[in-house]
Amino acid sequence: MKNIISIIFTVLIYINSYSQEELKGIMHALEIFKKGYLERDTSKLEKWYDNIFYEDAELIGTYAIEPGEIEWKNNKSESLKIFERDWVGWGNLAIELSKAHINYSGNFAWINVPAIITRNPNNSRSRTAEESYSNMLRNFDEIIGNNESDLNSKNKLHLIAYYANLVMYQYSIGEEYIWPIRISGVLQKENDRWKFRQIHFSYPNRGFPNVRN
Repeated sequence: MKNIISIIFTVLIYINSYSQEELKGIMHALEIFKKGYLERDTSKLEKWYDNIFYEDAELIGTYAIEPGEIEWKNNKSESLKIFERDWVGWGNLAIELSKAHINYSGNFAWINVPAIITRNPNNSRSRTAEESYSNMLRNFDEIIGNNESDLNSKNKLHLIAYYANLVMYQYSIGEEYIWPIRISGVLQKENDRWKFRQIHFSYPNRGFPNVRN
């Protein structure tokens, strides 16, 4: 009986030790990911990518709607362009690793991490209020003058009113934007290293979605 209890105790210690080792490896990959977005040093971008992503990892960004378009890619060269655009123009991304949800089974793990983007004209390519007003006016000229558009005059007017109201409201609050964001992904362990097979950035949304078919 004592031998059985001793064996069970040893197995439990091994399982717990194994679990901690796996979690440590997954967290290490997440810490590298976080460091890249903190430093935003594009000269280190490719090395950063190779450390924690597979060559054909799937990247789904906040602009993604369909596979293969804009920010939904699964090849290294295209993903690097998206990450570089983030680092140069997106603003500060604070990833809250202390709130990460991590699960794994065998050599696969799936994670969810909350984060906060702080964006203003000083830390990103974000426009000032005046720049946005001027940009909107140019866009309105294009909407009005586009005779090949499927929009009728009423719909063009609605579109202009929508964007005018959106821009005026947002900049009445200020030129700094603080947005919550979600980061989820799937990692696979190979040769004792955890790397992303898929990563997905998304904003929480309430009310009507911004995109319609």
